[in-house]
Amino acid sequence: MTNVRNALLSKVWRGQDPFLNYPSRLYRQDQQGWGSAHHYLTDAIARLRPSVVVEIGVWKGASVISLASKMKEMSLDGVVIAVDTWLGAWDHWTNDEWFAHLNFSQGFPALYHTFAANIVGEGLQEYVLPLPLDSVNAAHVLRHHEVQADVVHIDGGHDYHAVTSDLREWWPMIRPQGVLIGDDYPHWPEVKQAFDDFFIGQGRFPFEVDPPKCRIFK
Repeated sequence: MTNVRNALLSKVWRGQDPFLNYPSRLYRQDQQGWGSAHHYLTDAIARLRPSVVVEIGVWKGASVISLASKMKEMSLDGVVIAVDTWLGAWDHWTNDEWFAHLNFSQGFPALYHTFAANIVGEGLQEYVLPLPLDSVNAAHVLRHHEVQADVVHIDGGHDYHAVTSDLREWWPMIRPQGVLIGDDYPHWPEVKQAFDDFFIGQGRFPFEVDPPKCRIFK
């Protein structure tokens, strides 16, 4: 276990490792995702050698796997904090195909178990720490523990309000010289508008774009 993960585990999880003895054999691995192998993700790890990476909106963990695999390959002392409720968002509940991926068990989504099985199955549990909260509450928890991030990957809600909220919460939590990576830009109009408006206000527009992601160095 990395020193950074161990320290956060003690603070956030009170020393209780959510992956310890996880029965991954009971759950099927499924790394379906979108844009999960984008070079912005691995570039951020290679260039910044981060200690703390935060991903907002994890789904089944494919992007987390890309980030954590690169950290493991480089033998970094760091962790990817995976923030998600694993309950789905409005678009998952209004799209028949995505609704099915929530993998309900007795009326409750079992998506977290797909994520956990993927992480354990890839042998990355020492580089990943799940935080099963919504974006705003997760930010409050990490601020309480005085955690700053080197890399933040925002891949959560797809409406203007949700994206703007994520940017307001997480941009201030990125260390100087760190990077924020946004997904679904420019293909979701409200995502694009939220990023544009926020970073125009920060005096950092235009920024780098390689669809479906954008990135802004701090």
